Amino acid sequence: MFFGLAGCAVYHPAPLALHDPLQASVAGLRNQLPGGGAVALGGALSLPDVAALAVLNDPDLVAARAQRGVGEADLLSAGLVPDPSLSAGFAALLSGPGSMPALAGGLSQDVSALVTYRVNVRAAKAGLAQVNAQILWQEWQVASQAEQLCIMLDGDAQSLATLRADHDALAQVNNATLAQVAAHNLTVAAESVSMADLAAVDTALNTAVQTRGQDRDQLDALLGLQPGTDVAVALSPVQPLNPAAVEDAINSLAQRRPDLIALRFGYEQADAKLRGAILSQFLPVSIGATAGRDTSNVWSAGPQVSLSLPLFNRNRGAIAQAKATRAQLAAQFQASLASADAGARALLARIALLQDESAAADTQAAAAVKIAAQARAAFASGALDASSAAGLQSAATSREREAIALRVQLLTARLSLETLTGVGLPPIAAAPMEPAA
Repeated sequence: MFFGLAGCAVYHPAPLALHDPLQASVAGLRNQLPGGGAVALGGALSLPDVAALAVLNDPDLVAARAQRGVGEADLLSAGLVPDPSLSAGFAALLSGPGSMPALAGGLSQDVSALVTYRVNVRAAKAGLAQVNAQILWQEWQVASQAEQLCIMLDGDAQSLATLRADHDALAQVNNATLAQVAAHNLTVAAESVSMADLAAVDTALNTAVQTRGQDRDQLDALLGLQPGTDVAVALSPVQPLNPAAVEDAINSLAQRRPDLIALRFGYEQADAKLRGAILSQFLPVSIGATAGRDTSNVWSAGPQVSLSLPLFNRNRGAIAQAKATRAQLAAQFQASLASADAGARALLARIALLQDESAAADTQAAAAVKIAAQARAAFASGALDASSAAGLQSAATSREREAIALRVQLLTARLSLETLTGVGLPPIAAAPMEPAA
């Protein structure tokens, strides 16, 4: 018995870390990949590098991975057998013909865990697999979000460049207008219009700067960086979609998407718990032995068995609850599968529309830029006034911003489609289902 007590767990304090876990630069991030290798932190990062760093360092993901320990503990608990029970009794002789105190003792073992061992372990394994699939789905979403923010930040930078070009052109027009008004060649109304145009561009420029700051802070949060930390990213061309591959991915969503796999494991866990509830109609069951001596010095010993007779309760409440839970999870899986299929196909149609709109916007922007270049040359030669040249320049940069916005929408939509269809993720094999009880 003392050897058994020596193996008992003991308490060890684990105080919370109260320091700020956010890093001041990319160099401080965790970059060791689970399969070996590391993300190079020197120089500009690629989109896959940013995605990997987000998965490794996102504080929410670090907290989510701690849930795996709870699932592992449940699996350990499901495979353990209860400790035996030891009982002893002493009854002093107070009166009567007896000649000595009575003694009693017993040793019993609850064997209920052996009856439900297989279903309990199966339920615990399914629960752990569900947690792992949920964490994988969260990791994939974080990776996709990090890549989308990089694309958005690149679009923000391009838009800011066009707005600054507008500001410079309108500032030049405004200065020329002020000079003409001072020379009494133009009225104050012209000055008012010029200043209003410049103020409108400055407002748009300030809004764009704020938007870029918000996108940067969101990326910093995913990477575990302090707000305001700039991350150098080098974007590579995004490959066009393969319609056949996308169609295959949509048709195999139930085998590919981790959130759907998690629901399947959740259903399997509920099915195992239903079987356990049915087996529990006869529980608890315990076996053991008792021995004792009565007051007349007669010794006796023998086996002891106890179990529940399913006559009245029959664990019907727990069985009905387990059946309802399994049915609810089956309906939830079907609804989620239908929603995933519809969402992926709707996004695929939106991408096709965005591709056409983006191509048209790029063509219009290129034509407007060409006209603006001709206008600048005409203005330099004195053949065009400053106001007309600035107007054509603003029209060109406006077209460019429209093209940039559509391009960002297209690229982020493609990344969203990859997330929704699980493209890039290996299929996750769910454990084979046993026949339902």
